[in-house]
Amino acid sequence: MARRSKIKDLPQDVLDDLNARLIGGGFSGYDDLAGWLKGRGFDISKSAVHRHGSALEAEFEEAMADARRTRALARAARESSDDADDSLLAAASGIMQDNLLRVSMDVKRMDDDPATKAKTLSQIARAFSDVGRLDIARQKWQEELRVKASEVAEKAARLATKGGLSDEGVAEIRRSILGIAS
Repeated sequence: MARRSKIKDLPQDVLDDLNARLIGGGFSGYDDLAGWLKGRGFDISKSAVHRHGSALEAEFEEAMADARRTRALARAARESSDDADDSLLAAASGIMQDNLLRVSMDVKRMDDDPATKAKTLSQIARAFSDVGRLDIARQKWQEELRVKASEVAEKAARLATKGGLSDEGVAEIRRSILGIAS
């Protein structure tokens, strides 16, 4: 089993400062950062700082990619649907499931206490379940809306026909009503 990184033993405020310096410096200057840590009383090699910086950079890039994907999905959902709220809910549900999956994979790779890991995975499973229930409720609501719109369209078509409206007019009313629920 690999040795635990000395970076993980840094106090949180020092680790936060190191991370800020890594991000601010474009994930470079590892010699200087190792020297800065040494000046603060921590004997951590340039290689250890580099490994931590590489992992942090990958995490940072993944988070930025997630943010870009989320914005693109939300924009596409707004532009492609008459029912923007439903499209945004569906997109948000997918994004949440994707993020929960990533987090659960990260938790499995952690070196933490097995009890802590189990508790965290349990919380993630609960969140998956909540997202699933939200998605099912959204789909059920959509189906109920379609059924009600269909009933209203049929009733409106009967009344319009009875009132002497042309077949074209009746078809237009039906399309308008059903377009709301599609």
